[in-house]
Amino acid sequence: NLDRASKLGYAFYVQPELEYYYLKSADVPLRPLDMGGYFDLTPLDGATDLRRDTVMALEEMGIGVEFSHHEGGPSQNEISLRYTDALTMADYTMTYRLVVKEVALRHDVYATFMPKPHAEHNGSGMHVHQSIWKNEKPTFAGSGYADLSETALYYIGGIIKHAKALNAFTNASTNSYKRLIPGFEAPVLLAYSARNRSASCRIPFSPGPNGKRIEVRFPDAAGNPYLTFAAMLMAGIDGIKNKINPGKPVDQDLYAMPENEVKNIPTVCGSLREAMECLDRDRKFLTQGEVFTDDQIDAYIALKFEEIYKVEHTPHPMEFEMYYSC
Repeated sequence: NLDRASKLGYAFYVQPELEYYYLKSADVPLRPLDMGGYFDLTPLDGATDLRRDTVMALEEMGIGVEFSHHEGGPSQNEISLRYTDALTMADYTMTYRLVVKEVALRHDVYATFMPKPHAEHNGSGMHVHQSIWKNEKPTFAGSGYADLSETALYYIGGIIKHAKALNAFTNASTNSYKRLIPGFEAPVLLAYSARNRSASCRIPFSPGPNGKRIEVRFPDAAGNPYLTFAAMLMAGIDGIKNKINPGKPVDQDLYAMPENEVKNIPTVCGSLREAMECLDRDRKFLTQGEVFTDDQIDAYIALKFEEIYKVEHTPHPMEFEMYYSC
């Protein structure tokens, strides 16, 4: 995929923000280390030493860290990696998840990247900042909305158009769709904005053209980062190639929007089954240049349906609570 982008003169850079939870053990029920909130500090933030040791371990391995902090859920944390090319970042992401877990175990703690471990708290996402450069110059900087170029807007158009197929890779577990629900800061609405975090595609502020990028907020870390980054690049390139208009930006808070207005905005998939069905129908953009192949996609869908069948055919504890006395 990167070779194909290179032949078109493009270089693809990404920076993921990976969220995860610390728990006192791997057992159920889930017991958090602390009840701290977003960017809380000690003594509420019980994971300060854990994050510091994790950051130091990553840096010693040559993996650059941009920042780390406590997230909004109890014992929920985030460590953001420093921008680099997509293939290197996929390697780093795989290593990062292992390092987080290994350091946690040294502290007799368990770490999980499960997208929605707690029913009553925010899920854990992997917000992916991304940009395309050409001839060592940023292509996303321009004079359009939020100082974006036409290239960037077309890229967003491709992401939005193919989002439901992308969900098959960016949200690759049945549990992912328990995170992608309204009311828990989940970016379910397919819109773009520079003013709020409720849109699935956000344009972060940048003081200069080199930092101009977009942030796709619906992915999580449960999937394969190689497939996730590659699929998003293919969707973006399809948008650029076919000049896909992303529509108008939505600058008002989507969470506070009247229902009659929200219903006109498309959404991400509601289940892994829907994501696989959308991937099956909308796959042509992925097979351009044989980056993905039909055989590969068919095999992936078949494997994921094994997971879907297991969950769909297994009675849920909540079903016993609601229906056992029938």
